[in-house]
Amino acid sequence: MSVNILYCEGGKNSPDTRVLLNVLTGICTVRPAGSKYGLDRQILFIKQENLLPSSIVVALKDRDFDKDGSPPVNSPRNWLAKVNSQDIQVGWSWERKEIENYLIDPEVVSHALGSKAPPIEDYRAALEESARTIADYTAARIALSISRQPLLPLKNCWGNMGGKHPFPDRLAEADCRNGITDIVRQYEQAQIVREDNVFEYFEHLLSMCRVGGCRFQNFLTFFSGKDLLCGMRSALAGWGLGEPFVFRERIVKGIENSTESVSSWVPEWDQLRQIVQNFSP
Repeated sequence: MSVNILYCEGGKNSPDTRVLLNVLTGICTVRPAGSKYGLDRQILFIKQENLLPSSIVVALKDRDFDKDGSPPVNSPRNWLAKVNSQDIQVGWSWERKEIENYLIDPEVVSHALGSKAPPIEDYRAALEESARTIADYTAARIALSISRQPLLPLKNCWGNMGGKHPFPDRLAEADCRNGITDIVRQYEQAQIVREDNVFEYFEHLLSMCRVGGCRFQNFLTFFSGKDLLCGMRSALAGWGLGEPFVFRERIVKGIENSTESVSSWVPEWDQLRQIVQNFSP
């Protein structure tokens, strides 16, 4: 059997939808679902009410930040929802944090931009330097994310809101500690989040996210792709590739215009095609 309809995060023209339309071409219909929040319940409702009786419907969401620091295996992660104490698979999450983590992959950049791509070793160096720069900030973001209470929002980022993505000007450990303190104190009246607990996570994660740590070694999986993009701002400008999200659009267009089988560019994309094609609920 094969999936007929796959819902994904984002709108009609989001990078998620546009990339998946190319990765899953010829296999299933890809539909934008907007926010991932409540998406699992939508899929369960479709299944339980038999709204699309002749279709197998699933969803794909971002991984986001979590406690699991195990090495990547280049395969989407099962997404389960609990119904009457039973786990029902509603789809998958990406193994990497978000769609940008794939778009900035050196292999994807090289294929998508072709002769207009920067020298690949220079690009790899700039990407790794960005990871070094945001390592402590990443540890702070993960610590805040895993400290969230169910159904109550807790910010996990801060900084300049002038662009498409908030990103701080200062990224040192002390700056991250100040950022954590500000966020927790803003929210302490609305939810129970202990500052010392967040700092305990933060200090544990610092060694994982810094050079040599298990998360740093796989930063394309565990760091935010959007943050890595922002950290490469100067390098991208130097190559004449524009601001970070202009560069992202160049990559997406390169994927859309490619005559190659784009799923072959990333092992997880190829694995997703196989899983979707052979899925049996």
